[in-house]
Amino acid sequence: KDVAKAFRHYEVAAMCGHVLARHNLGCVEYNAGNYDLAVQHMMIAAKLGDEHSLNKVKSAFMSGIATKADYAAALRGHQNAIEEVSSPDRDEAKAFGV
Repeated sequence: KDVAKAFRHYEVAAMCGHVLARHNLGCVEYNAGNYDLAVQHMMIAAKLGDEHSLNKVKSAFMSGIATKADYAAALRGHQNAIEEVSSPDRDEAKAFGV
């Protein structure tokens, strides 16, 4: 019910590195019409490895809200984040369906 309070909590969580909170801030800003700020939040979340945020940046690029450079930077950052957390053990667990 208290949207301002929820927004403040999202901001605090995002500053502490919570990726979903950063994504949600982007959604809130987009719905409020603050497209530039929304793209910035989504880019940060994408660079932290969030695939949904990467897809939102791609959609923003396709609709003309984000630039090609924005999407390229988000894609590079997302790929780097995924590479950082990948390991042979994770790949083996994924192969077993864990």
